[in-house]
Amino acid sequence: MQGRQVGDDQFEVVLELKCEAKTPEASVFLLELTYGGVFQLANIPGDSLQPLLLIECPRLLFPFARRIVSDATRDGGFPPLMIDPIDFVALYRRRLQASQEQGGAETAEV
Repeated sequence: MQGRQVGDDQFEVVLELKCEAKTPEASVFLLELTYGGVFQLANIPGDSLQPLLLIECPRLLFPFARRIVSDATRDGGFPPLMIDPIDFVALYRRRLQASQEQGGAETAEV
């Protein structure tokens, strides 16, 4: 997932999903989805902006992306692929920890 500022108080958050089904002999299907939204965020303290962009905004987008994946696999003749819920807090914490271990500056990108 990624979050970036696109205008005054406007931020784009993008989820990228890749789903692949394989058999030992061949690939059955590959589905790649980039799903995003633009969020109007005003009066957010600087230290709260990154968690908001990488936890709460993806949490709002995920059910819609999950539905698209389910519908696309079903419409392709396969059983619907129901992606398990994602813990965006845990993903954010891992990203933050990796950033601290590398000594790099925090960015709004995962």
